[in-house]
Amino acid sequence: MHEISVAVLSSGSIGNSILVSGSGSNVLVDAGISCRDLERRLSSFGVQPTQIEAVVLTHEHTDHVRGARRFCTQYRVPVLGTRGTLALVTLNGLETRNITPKEPFSVGRLGFTPFKVRHLAADPIALTVSSGTAKVGIASDLGSVTPLVTKHMTDCGLMLVEANYDDDMLTAGNYPDFLKKAIRSDHGHLSNRDAAILSSKAADDRTKKVVLIHLSRENNTPEKARLVVETSLEARGVKPSVEVSEHGCSSGPHRLS
Repeated sequence: MHEISVAVLSSGSIGNSILVSGSGSNVLVDAGISCRDLERRLSSFGVQPTQIEAVVLTHEHTDHVRGARRFCTQYRVPVLGTRGTLALVTLNGLETRNITPKEPFSVGRLGFTPFKVRHLAADPIALTVSSGTAKVGIASDLGSVTPLVTKHMTDCGLMLVEANYDDDMLTAGNYPDFLKKAIRSDHGHLSNRDAAILSSKAADDRTKKVVLIHLSRENNTPEKARLVVETSLEARGVKPSVEVSEHGCSSGPHRLS
């Protein structure tokens, strides 16, 4: 039996990093918190930094790469990312590996499939991760639910889905109009409603859990995000559990076999 364990080390604009473990391999998807915080939060899930085999970067924004250089330098960990992402992250002296959307790759016994998303970044991706028949989808920092995104997230027993903002809270909030427009754009972030659309389109009887990630501290609440997604899933007739990874907090481990 194959099992994948996913721990959200941190999520939101304060910094993003997700630990994916399975088949004896440990990989970080993004490293957007400090090296010290990565060490501390990994330890809380029983993983030592020396056990990390690779860091996969989804895009170049600071809240996804902040700790990558120091962590990977200190522990001699290779960094994987698209050509556009790696070109914009300072990784002098580190081992790097280019990955290409739609072309699967492996780290140890974990299989990864990157796919394109729309976001205000050079060459952003989302990912699915598999070990045997266990499959996890990670879709964050994207502005629209395209057919390609839905296709890749389908068949995932565990889905991590961005639920960045509540429409009404964003409208009434203090952000300047240009920033509100950017967040809502097709290359911005997913709202609670968008997260519900993606989750309900992709989920089926094999989907055990949906974890909502990258919530805004100012423009969302865990309660609002959970309610919108749960309601949409129930209307579709599928009932995976729904959990929320709160801004800046760790959650999990979320296990799938």
